[in-house]
Amino acid sequence: MLFQISERVLRVLKAITEPREAIKDVVKEPAHKSSVFRGKHNVRYDICTGCDACNKICPVDAIKMKPLPIKRPNKVPEVNLAICIFCGLCEDVCPTKPEKAIKLSGGDIEMITHDGTHDTLENFWVRVDVPEEWIE
Repeated sequence: MLFQISERVLRVLKAITEPREAIKDVVKEPAHKSSVFRGKHNVRYDICTGCDACNKICPVDAIKMKPLPIKRPNKVPEVNLAICIFCGLCEDVCPTKPEKAIKLSGGDIEMITHDGTHDTLENFWVRVDVPEEWIE
């Protein structure tokens, strides 16, 4: 028993005195890539009906409907990737056929900000840019 205690004390002292270096630089290389990650959102404003179903079904309120100065659609979804859990319910509930107006692209996405300030959080929004010819 005394041997086990002394062994644990030595392990703790070693951990405190010997600094360890990081194995990966997560700024240059992601820490992990999930096999179930469904990807970043692509919003197609040209086929979106503005039905608000994606906003209503989102379990974490990551989707906000942006009002547009056009008749149809009069609003389109914008997704906050900092809040999103990438569950894909928005894509599943989208009623447009044969193609979905909001779709997760698959693959992976880098989600690290450079300085962690409020300004860099704006980079996490998937915003829709409507061309000038659509605006009335």
